[in-house]
Amino acid sequence: MTLQHKVKVLDCKSSQNEYLHKDFHGALCYAIKYLDEKLGPDATSEYLKQIGKEVFSHLIAAIKSDGLIAIDRHFKKIFELENGKADFQIENNQLTINVSKCPAISHLKSTGQLFTDRYCLTTVILNKTVCEQAGYKCSCRYKPYEGKCIQKFWKE
Repeated sequence: MTLQHKVKVLDCKSSQNEYLHKDFHGALCYAIKYLDEKLGPDATSEYLKQIGKEVFSHLIAAIKSDGLIAIDRHFKKIFELENGKADFQIENNQLTINVSKCPAISHLKSTGQLFTDRYCLTTVILNKTVCEQAGYKCSCRYKPYEGKCIQKFWKE
């Protein structure tokens, strides 16, 4: 039997698999640490902006179409799938997400994985990039490693 007959090619889409990537959070911490040390924090930020534009293009399109509801729907799904806890409120054309249990930080702590103080900055950079692309603004108040934050989204 030749090698060609032993190799199977799988043609799969991410939508065909159950969403759950908790260990991605640990890998992201290592990536941030590596990029910060080898290329500097500015390069890390640029990398995260590129990810925001490319990986979340579907969310950007949804926000352009549906506004704050798309952001609300996106984060509620993430928090449900990853066992996070947050209160969501849309009022006066602003979405506020009060996170009391960040699923990423909860996972990192429970598994004893590396945590970089700049990890929470990924949320800030990704949210800002997605919002800018969709014509929205955002803010995020947090203290590193607490697993709590307040995120706000609005259109000016």
